[in-house]
Amino acid sequence: MGKELLAEGGSMVVMILECVPTVLRGELSRWLTPVGGGVHVGQVSTLVREELWKLALNKAGKGRVIQIWSCRGEPGYGLRVHGLVDATLVDLEGLPMIAVRDAAWRKAMERFTGKAPHENMPEAGEDLGSS
Repeated sequence: MGKELLAEGGSMVVMILECVPTVLRGELSRWLTPVGGGVHVGQVSTLVREELWKLALNKAGKGRVIQIWSCRGEPGYGLRVHGLVDATLVDLEGLPMIAVRDAAWRKAMERFTGKAPHENMPEAGEDLGSS
């Protein structure tokens, strides 16, 4: 059986980094544990989580950043993204999801909204979830 390391206080945070400068990974590793492949996890306060997000936005350049954190209520986590290409963050009946903008997405958007989506449609918000 593996070891379990549990921290007290704060909320669980996961940050996923893709195509970002090495300096950002290094700075995040001061607060979160790198567990492999651009994935960092940790337990931090809301203030630290917000500051880490600001840091990621400032240093990500053209890279992608996803931040997920535990919170009260349904679905039990919040989600926000930066740098998505051909995808968008959507709220599907209270569940935050990343939808790939392909033919199936366009068809589903038409079915659910009654109108065709725009090609240059902006991302559906950068933050889905509560603190």
